[in-house]
Amino acid sequence: MNDLLTSRISSEPFRYDGVSDSACYIIHGYTGSTFEMHDIGKFLASNGFTTVGELLPGHGTSVEDCNSKSYHDWIDAVEKGYDQLTSEFQKVFIIGFSMGCTLAFHLALTRNVPGLIIMAPAMFKFKTRKVYFSPIMCHFKEYEVKRFKTTNDVQLPTFGYSVYPLKAGREVLKLTFRIRHQLHKVMTPAIVMHSTEDISAPYENGPRVYDAIGSEDKQFITFKRSSHMLMYDCDKEAVWDATLQFVQDHSKVLTDAVPVPE
Repeated sequence: MNDLLTSRISSEPFRYDGVSDSACYIIHGYTGSTFEMHDIGKFLASNGFTTVGELLPGHGTSVEDCNSKSYHDWIDAVEKGYDQLTSEFQKVFIIGFSMGCTLAFHLALTRNVPGLIIMAPAMFKFKTRKVYFSPIMCHFKEYEVKRFKTTNDVQLPTFGYSVYPLKAGREVLKLTFRIRHQLHKVMTPAIVMHSTEDISAPYENGPRVYDAIGSEDKQFITFKRSSHMLMYDCDKEAVWDATLQFVQDHSKVLTDAVPVPE
């Protein structure tokens, strides 16, 4: 099964320490890992905010392992991780990416979260219709191969697993259906970012999530060059800056850059 892992995968969590009393808890997406979240974590820590990125159960390991997990495992993991960080810091912001946005909203509904940074949410529509058939397909196939291409038919690199584990995909749908009907209850300050060129979670997800959440303090930013990996792709510096500005504004912490250990 190791041939189903790409070179862009990490099997380890990370923590980068800042100097303020605020922190950021980062939740990666389905089939991804902490690999794509390292750079934004280092950037935020260099500006004073401790950042923690943890692996969701079944990620960074194997497709077989991923297919053995339920969305309850993912919820339990982020609750434990977030609660641990709140025992250390006065304010803990949440950065959610793709499916991680759904888990971020769960925490906002069950915890006192000072702010949400929502990147490329995959909550209302998916690029491929095969996602919706995963509850049936998972009984016949273990996974579906990822095929990401631009409008110019250019093959894009994949991250984490090179395939979509189908039993786990069924759990993604269950989680998504559970949370998206509660978005109107989310009153946490939030910033939502999405790209019109997203090749995994269509752009319309961003505006729909923005409109659905009940927060009065909310922002929406559109990007026009990046694909799905907003925090890693060509718009990454603008994404990092917007994230930092939001966290600074809602924590009232402004610090000079400090060195971050490698």
